[in-house]
Amino acid sequence: MNTALYDNAMQVVPVLLIALFLDSRGTDRQTGHRPPRWENAQDRLFALLGVVAFVVSMFVVAGVVDDSRVTAATVIAALSGCIGLLFARIWFRLIRNSGQVRE
Repeated sequence: MNTALYDNAMQVVPVLLIALFLDSRGTDRQTGHRPPRWENAQDRLFALLGVVAFVVSMFVVAGVVDDSRVTAATVIAALSGCIGLLFARIWFRLIRNSGQVRE
């Protein structure tokens, strides 16, 4: 059984979720207002995908579920979705900040 994918997912997902939490808190404090609805939905989807990848990985590593193409595809798809949402967040932040004067 090749558990490298699942071991790595169990290490990366908590870091991604912590980064999302810290980013969301910093943004709220700086702007002083609530983020747009699409950012809230994006954050929730990001968290859900992360939890799916983590839980499936944990079950495979613990031996509760067998390593299969379905579990590998689930973890890869969830992590790919997280990376895509993270890229979208970065891209929109760059667009939003492009109009500001650089010091």
